Amino acid sequence: MTRNFSKANDGFTLVESVMAVMILGVALGACVLSFSMAMKVVGTSSNQMAALHYARDQMEVLRTNSFDNLVAGLPVISVPTNFAVSYSVSTVDSATKNITVNVTYLNRIHGGTSTNTLTSSVTSTLHS
Repeated sequence: MTRNFSKANDGFTLVESVMAVMILGVALGACVLSFSMAMKVVGTSSNQMAALHYARDQMEVLRTNSFDNLVAGLPVISVPTNFAVSYSVSTVDSATKNITVNVTYLNRIHGGTSTNTLTSSVTSTLHS
């Protein structure tokens, strides 16, 4: 009598197992890289939104000053060390001034820093 071995009882060969592990490693590597990039995007977005809020706060503080007291100087609000606030005031005419507020923040996507800029015009409301 002759015995027939069926192929269904065979296991994976070493080459098949190594190839499966390599494919799995490449797929997991891609997942880790995409997660890392997503975390950089979330961090940068958080910094960008915080910078926008700091710029709005500084702008509101400046807009509450009297028209004659609007001159360039030191920022009035305090911000964390990874942000920098600056502003400038320019006179358009005797009744109008432009205020520009810049907030620099850490950009983790491109590396380095980026800047949010807000500009507003303020007019004197005195009538003669």
